[in-house]
Amino acid sequence: MQPIDSHSTLFLLLDITRILRSQFERKVQEAALGITPSEARTLANISRFGPLNQNELSDLTGFGAMSAARVLKNLEAVGLVSRSTDPNDRRAKIVQVTQKAAPLLTALKDVGDEVDAVTRGDMSNEDWTSLQSMLQTVRETHLTAYRNRRAAEETSE
Repeated sequence: MQPIDSHSTLFLLLDITRILRSQFERKVQEAALGITPSEARTLANISRFGPLNQNELSDLTGFGAMSAARVLKNLEAVGLVSRSTDPNDRRAKIVQVTQKAAPLLTALKDVGDEVDAVTRGDMSNEDWTSLQSMLQTVRETHLTAYRNRRAAEETSE
């Protein structure tokens, strides 16, 4: 049996993701923003990708549908997101951030910048820019595959 290569791109990215997520969650807790790390990640993703429907949010965040619904309920209760009926599918809800979330999103950006600073370490500007560019390409490749899969699923329904 061939051993798993822990230096493969997949495992490197999974390890880095786990480490970065842990650091981000610790920093969110230390910042005492009044929301949980899960709520912070959800709010940030809605801001980045939204408005979007709850199923898309669930897919993009890796939360199960029930977990995403619970987190959204909490965020909506404090006025940080709003949900409305999707005009294309009356069964679905569109989620978006509210104006009340703006200061919190700024604080989350600061948290993200702190984690980025640790991630960057002593990398040169050129190397850091190159890494970010490559990671953006990887993300876009996977988001395109995700969107194509979703479109194919909707067509087959």
